[in-house]
Amino acid sequence: MISYSVIIVQLKKFGLLVEFDNTEKEIFFEKLETDSRLISVNDVFVCISGFETDGHDFAASAVKNGAKLLICEKKLNLPVLQIVVKNSRRSAALLAKLFFGNPSAKFKLIGITGTNGKTTISHLVEFLLRKAGKKTGLIGTLGYYIDGKHFPLERTTPDIIELNRILVKMVSAKTEFVIMEVSSHSLALERVFGLEFDAALLTNITHDHLDFHRNQEKYAEAKFKLFRYTEANGGVCLFNLDDDFGKIFFEKIAGKKFGISFVKADYIIKNWRTNLNGGSFDLLNKNKYEKFETGLSGKFNIFNSTAALTIISQICPQIPISLTKENLRNFRTVSGRLERVPNRRNLNIFVDYAHTPNALENVLKTLSALKKRKIITVFGAGGNRDRGKRSLMLSAALKYSDLTIVTTDNPRREQPEEIIREIVRETSPLENYWIVTDRKEAIRTAVSLASEDDIVLVAGKGHEKYQEIDNRKFTFDDKEEAQNACKSTNKSEKSMLAVPIDTLELEILFSGDRISQSRLLTAVSTDSRNIMDNSLFFALKGENFDGHDFVAEALKHKNCCAVVSDNNFKKIEKTIFVKDTLEALDLLAEKYKSLFTVKTIALTGSVGKTTTKEYIANVLSEIAPTLKTFGNENNLIGLPRTIFRLQPHHKFAVLELGSNHFGEIEKLAEICRPEIGIVTSIGAAHLEFFRDLKGVFQEKSSLLRRKLEMKIFPDDENFSEFDGITFGFSSLADYRISKVKSTEKSTEFSVNSQKFSIPTPFDKFVPNAAVAVALASEIKIPANVIINALQKPLSTAQRMEIIPRKNGFILNDCYNANPDSMKAALDFWLKFKTEKPHIAVLGDMLELGEKTEFFHREIGEILKNKNIESLISVGDFSRNFGADFHFPTVEKFIDSKIVNSFSANSVILLKASHSIGLEKLISHLR
Repeated sequence: MISYSVIIVQLKKFGLLVEFDNTEKEIFFEKLETDSRLISVNDVFVCISGFETDGHDFAASAVKNGAKLLICEKKLNLPVLQIVVKNSRRSAALLAKLFFGNPSAKFKLIGITGTNGKTTISHLVEFLLRKAGKKTGLIGTLGYYIDGKHFPLERTTPDIIELNRILVKMVSAKTEFVIMEVSSHSLALERVFGLEFDAALLTNITHDHLDFHRNQEKYAEAKFKLFRYTEANGGVCLFNLDDDFGKIFFEKIAGKKFGISFVKADYIIKNWRTNLNGGSFDLLNKNKYEKFETGLSGKFNIFNSTAALTIISQICPQIPISLTKENLRNFRTVSGRLERVPNRRNLNIFVDYAHTPNALENVLKTLSALKKRKIITVFGAGGNRDRGKRSLMLSAALKYSDLTIVTTDNPRREQPEEIIREIVRETSPLENYWIVTDRKEAIRTAVSLASEDDIVLVAGKGHEKYQEIDNRKFTFDDKEEAQNACKSTNKSEKSMLAVPIDTLELEILFSGDRISQSRLLTAVSTDSRNIMDNSLFFALKGENFDGHDFVAEALKHKNCCAVVSDNNFKKIEKTIFVKDTLEALDLLAEKYKSLFTVKTIALTGSVGKTTTKEYIANVLSEIAPTLKTFGNENNLIGLPRTIFRLQPHHKFAVLELGSNHFGEIEKLAEICRPEIGIVTSIGAAHLEFFRDLKGVFQEKSSLLRRKLEMKIFPDDENFSEFDGITFGFSSLADYRISKVKSTEKSTEFSVNSQKFSIPTPFDKFVPNAAVAVALASEIKIPANVIINALQKPLSTAQRMEIIPRKNGFILNDCYNANPDSMKAALDFWLKFKTEKPHIAVLGDMLELGEKTEFFHREIGEILKNKNIESLISVGDFSRNFGADFHFPTVEKFIDSKIVNSFSANSVILLKASHSIGLEKLISHLR
């Protein structure tokens, strides 16, 4: 029990007393409280003015519960003894020391403060002391410990009453050393005023808690209080002299002090090394070197280890250095501090409490120096806290990460979407970040995108086992969620995205109207006929259709959203308004593609794109999973469809780029961002828009004007401006084609001195196969693998398919046609099975511009005086072939019954632009 007069004397001694009530007799009090609900008879109640509540408002309740004395900052109209003080917080700390018997004087008290590193250093000091046989206590972020036994805590530094109760428990346990994490909040709020610190350490001061302290200087002033207390108590002060505030603090302290630095100080760190399993360093003090090893990774943990060693050397120098070395070597990470998450996928997954720009940068800088492949970082920012650090954290993450997943942390009372908006506000939406609001899904996404030897960092919450949303705490453990994500098979339907799309990502990417609440979408569709639940529908506009006509139907599906550009749909729920839906689709595909680590090969050309793509894909798929363009998905609508089929396991993507207008190749290349660019050929195609071969070259070669790791193109003087790898029949080609020989079922050829073959007699495919040989050789794929891969069937429907019919053959090459491909097809057809009758069914070659009739007449001239049974033309321009029979449409041709008169053993060539529809004849010819 403490008497009234002793309280008066103590408050007066420290200059806190303003006025007090006189009493004729001495009064004694049982205990001290700052919570009116805990008051009982004969207690002292301290009225503390808080940020949300004022203890003076609860004084009446305290009196009702039995309080016999109020410590307050203003006189209250209550019938009870009152002492008015200048600072009720400081008075509470001082009186707690009195009521609890000054426990901090009964052991050595070590305070550790700073923005980063407090927890690791505290636990390391406690570990080294306890392993040396000392009785220890620890108070900090992870709770408090008495001789290694853990007890939970709500905050890093408890309030002064709870803190003294803990210290009394530690005294009862005969504790010799107590290590305390001292937060800036606790210092500003006087929670540690009056404690007798024997040692204090500053780790660093960076951007944090500025919502509370207002600015960096106020934050630093709060930290400096710890060193004033320590100095006044005759203790030792230790500073990080590589930190600007550390240098300032060091100069201000007149008492016992030491500096720690990688450059110049009392304790200097030299020759440090680190890897994912730990590190080593030399510590120089008083011209004496000691070598140390630590199980902690990173330069910042080299400092943390040194700081712990420095504390030990100052407060307990009698511990043998050999024992300290051994124990330091055996120490493993503190919970949630660069803590490795065990998993069976051989991923380097780490959970870390880094929740400031500096802490995040330090951790990522360490991991970046140690990475073998890529780093994926998951982080968010807490709600109702320092908003100024949000965008800075993203900058830190982007600086060292290959991909950053922006998500929630503890939103508290803020809307998660608003926090994320502030995180990304100052960063281009095309930077390497991806928004996934739900933290569980964000962690799953990061893990799903990672491959063996990648590093995944889940930052911000570390040891915390909860997520605070709308002021409620829900069970959530980053480590557990990462382990669960590793167990997931991650198998999805072919039509589903490997990585879901958050509508908040769309809002930011498209600079659109604000969404009310984010949702996840798992598919992208441009066709309402095959839309599924949870889809994002793009209402595209074409010459003959308008996707807006189908928006209402699309939105009937569960959790679907639509991207629209028609003002009539602007205010409809679940629509995202943009200026141009096709541009939005392409922009999303570009951003989505950036999520995947896939070597991308883009190829274009007038002839041979698809066949070349197939040969390359066949070869690459022999060594790794390979995505390729499906069908004719080579334009601004089709390319995104292919990209949205990307899976994390894909190592290569072979993408065909088609174009019939200037600038399209450049746009397509910008979407897919290839590392390797290939042009197969330059020929008379799409001249309606490109005008001439010079225009074709200008458009196709724009792919090669990009910054690429590798460029492959024909050995042709037109390409002389480019540096790269050439292929062709010239002796000057880097990959020279020679010795081409066709048999009934295959074509043999050589590239340089190596022999290859393809399973088709159509020798015009040889240059396409040679491109695949060149690419594969350049990336060091063995020749035997290439040889085997070239034997695999091609997915090239209607591209010189040789189809048996009765005693003859159909040469189905009606996927497309231009003058070069028409000549190649005729050349092969005329040489194929020359003993059999030959019939050609030829249709229009489209998009040839003002020279359309000229090119058709040219083909007709080639066929003049050829020994063929019949020439039939279909379409409009094909009249210029000078055929034996002409029909305006395929249907008219079929109705004529001429097909029934074809010789059973004839070789029939079907060749035209695809829209003519010659493939309809096949069923009638068999």
